[in-house]
Amino acid sequence: MPKEQKVEYKQFEAGYEFPPSSYKLDSSMVAMYLKAVEDTSSLYQDTELVPPMAVAAYAMAALSESISLPSGTIHVSQELEFIDTVSIKDTITSYAKVSRKQSRGKFHLLTVELNVFNQRQKAVLAGKTSFILPAYGEDT
Repeated sequence: MPKEQKVEYKQFEAGYEFPPSSYKLDSSMVAMYLKAVEDTSSLYQDTELVPPMAVAAYAMAALSESISLPSGTIHVSQELEFIDTVSIKDTITSYAKVSRKQSRGKFHLLTVELNVFNQRQKAVLAGKTSFILPAYGEDT
């Protein structure tokens, strides 16, 4: 399947929905995440559980595949609610939607809602993430 082109933020309006992104979690993905965050606790070593923040990281990575943010963009906040556990071998689908786009002088505030479901269509994560972006054509 061809990779979709990234959309520039100036094209977004509240309500814009990014294409959903699905991925199957496996033990190597979890191991890479644990190594990256230097988590050496035994909680996730001999279990089928996936760290909740790993699910959030993959949701953010999926979002980053669809959005083109200019230099000078600042990730200012993130709110996450972990609703259910996720296991290795689960297939996760991440949905993202622009909930707010607001101009403030030379900057724009962009807020994106995130919702992640497992293969049984059960919600496992909900949240939002916000960015401050330079005005169009004023990349720093």
